[in-house]
Formats: sequence, structure tokens, C-alpha cells
Amino acid sequence: MADAYVLGDGLPALAAALELAEVGLSVRVGVPDREDRPDAWTGPDDRGVPDPDGALRDFLEHVAAPLTAGGPAAEAARPVAEPPAPVLLRGPRGEWAPQPTPAVLGIPAVPVSSSAVALLGGRAAARAYLDRVKPVLTIGKTHALGALVRARLGSVPLERLVEPLVRERFGVSADEVEVAIAAPGLNETLTRTGSLSGAALAYADRVVARETGVAPSGGWAALRRALLERLALYGAEFADAAVPASAPRRGGEGAAGEWLVREDGGEVGARSLVIGLEGAAGGCPSDPAGESDELRPSQLRVRGGAPVEDPGLPVGDRGVMPAVQTVTIPGGERWSLRIERDGAGYRVEAAGPAIPAVDAGGWGRDEPASRVREALAAADLRPRSGETAAAVRAAPYASIAQRDAAVERLGRARDERRDTLPVGTALHGGDLATAVADARAAAVVLRRRLTGISE
Repeated sequence: MADAYVLGDGLPALAAALELAEVGLSVRVGVPDREDRPDAWTGPDDRGVPDPDGALRDFLEHVAAPLTAGGPAAEAARPVAEPPAPVLLRGPRGEWAPQPTPAVLGIPAVPVSSSAVALLGGRAAARAYLDRVKPVLTIGKTHALGALVRARLGSVPLERLVEPLVRERFGVSADEVEVAIAAPGLNETLTRTGSLSGAALAYADRVVARETGVAPSGGWAALRRALLERLALYGAEFADAAVPASAPRRGGEGAAGEWLVREDGGEVGARSLVIGLEGAAGGCPSDPAGESDELRPSQLRVRGGAPVEDPGLPVGDRGVMPAVQTVTIPGGERWSLRIERDGAGYRVEAAGPAIPAVDAGGWGRDEPASRVREALAAADLRPRSGETAAAVRAAPYASIAQRDAAVERLGRARDERRDTLPVGTALHGGDLATAVADARAAAVVLRRRLTGISE
């Protein structure tokens, strides 16, 4: 019987498995059938994912470190950082122009800079500059990012500079995103500096730290291999497929509380389960008896992309900069498109709006890809090939209340079922760094129980 059976091979699940295996607990990893599911390792961006607290970087360094002094290092797992790059946005006549920098989610530190004027026009830039002389009358009371930008800078900067970037990140308008989620501490900085543009300038270094992407130097697939190799060195076993038994618990003296997991060759017993929940799956095929149904994400989002023909982006001093725009597809959905160089060609990453999970329940298998293609067509972008990648994933949290409710549900579920450990990005609004940090911390608690250190 295994001490822990890990259902899933996403990064958070394998991070939890490693925490258990490193202290000598017996771990078995079962990979669920992925035929109708997006691969958990295709979601992370090759350019890196935000890691504001350094949790992902710490984990990658841990995996890369030699097991013994002088031993080989897993160099493919070494973290590399990619600072955020400025993008092109649409100007008043639809032309592409570089966003003004420094900025906080598009909020310009210098509203009358030449780049700001190019995107806003002279009159709107002058209106935005009034922020510097407008008194701060509602200190810390403007919770919505859109309302704050509109009140301080005007509607044009909100529409042209802020909305495209906010929709790309959160899948909703800036009016639906709280400042404390989008830029923690910005309201306090505004109070100190007396203007929103001044706050953006003071906050700029913090933005770079929060938005710098972190990725393994060898790519995500290489990180997965390194993790599996590290687990094998600690004696972990692997199964090609795992499906929970229909009667997940076995009664009887001496075996009460044991989990049974069905494999191709029979059933395997385990004292505990680690349940990896990735993408949109709050109750994934590997989830025994619907144990994590209550943890399903309430908001989902389609993300996808495709290589495209030359979109005609301007070539500037920095070469061809990435471009971000918002389009509306048939049915009224607002989609975000990021266009950038991909080797000798171009690629578009598309992100749809955050939608209630119940609205996606009746989608057919091709519906996500179909909507990605509609978004490309709305921007007059032509795919180079017929293949369009798409997946449905948990939408980011746009408010403190959303985030706190999810944390409370997760804590309650873990308290009620102490021999099961749900982990994964689906439990954290798609945030990989937070999911990894949470999985490692929760696995430490579980291993203390399994080793008898705590109840």
C-alpha cells in the first residue's frame, strides 16, 4: 500500500509528490486519461509566468539542485526570468503605436509624453495631465480600477491604454477588477504621491518585479522530465493510467480509510490521495467520487492561439514589438489578442472573456477552438495552418471576495477530508506560482500526518 497516490501529473501535483517522497514516504503517481482534457503542461507560457513572491523560482531552484554534494544538477529546471516588455496598442485612427512607459497596467507615469500623445491625442493627454493637480478626495476608497482611472485620467486613457491590458490579463473590463487585485498597494501609493500618474511612476519598479515571467531554462516539458526523474530517485512508482475505484474506501479492521485506486492490472491501496486539478477541471476524471466537486472554478476562460500570416506590425527601433488589441466576436464577446514574432513568422495568443462555468457546460469539443478562430477573423488575422489550439481554464480572480471565497472553500474541503489533498491551478484562478506554493505547503502538512508527527 502506498502512503500517497498522486492523481495527475501537473506541476502542482508533482511538487506535492516531491515533498512527500523526499521524507521517505512511498508515493505512486497515476496519470489520468487526457483524451478530452488540455494537457496540464501546455498551459504555462514559454516566456514565463508571473511569480511575484518568488515561490516558483524557489521550487525550480530546488528541483535543479544536485541531490548530493558534487552531484549532477538538473540544469533544464534552472529558472530564467523574462522582464515585461512594452507592447503596441491601437491609436485614435486604429494605427499601432508603442504604449507609454513606465506604466502600471497601462496607466502612464507621464501622460503627456510623446508616446502617450500618439495614442491618446493632444486633448485627451492634456486632460490626463490634470491628474497631477487634481486633489485626492477619496483616499483609498476607489476600489474598481476602471473607476479610478476614469476619475483621475479620463475615459480615453482608460479605453486605449488600460482596457486592452486588463482584459488580456483578467478577461473582464477594468470596471470589474479591483485595484487591490490588479496592483496591490497602488491606492496607498496614490495617497502618498497625490496623483495616479505619480503613483504609477513610484510603483514602476514593483510592477517589473510582479510581472517578470519565470520559466525553466529547458522549457516546461524538460521540467516535467526532471521532476519525474527526481521522484524516481526517491523511489516513487508510476502508472500509465489511473481511474479511481467506484467504491473509493475500503472498510474492515486494519484497513479503515484506505483508498483504492483502480489501475490496468488491478487495484492499489493508498493511505492518502493527492488530486491534481488543472485547467477547468474542478472535478476532473481522476477525482474520486466527486470529492472536489465543490472546488470547481465558478469562472472559466478560453485561451488559445495559432501561427498567422504577417499582420503588418510596424518595425521600430526595438524591432517588431508585441501588439495587444481587443476585438468583439459574433455574439458580443470581447476577446484579447496578443500578436508577436515567433521565429521567422508570427503567432497570436487569444484569450476570451471570463464566463460563468455553467455557461460552458454544454459546449461541444470544438467550441473553444471555434471561438478562437472567430477572434482571429474579427482582427482580420489569417492562420498559417488549419490547426488552432484552444483550452478552457480557470479565469483569474478579479476581486478580493472571489479569491477569499475560493481560499475558504479549499481550506474547508481539506479540513473535512484530511486524507485527500486537492491541488492545482484550477483552485487558484489559474495562477501557477500560487498553486505550486500552496501544493508544497499543504503537502508538508499532509506528510506530518502520514509520518505521525501531527494528528
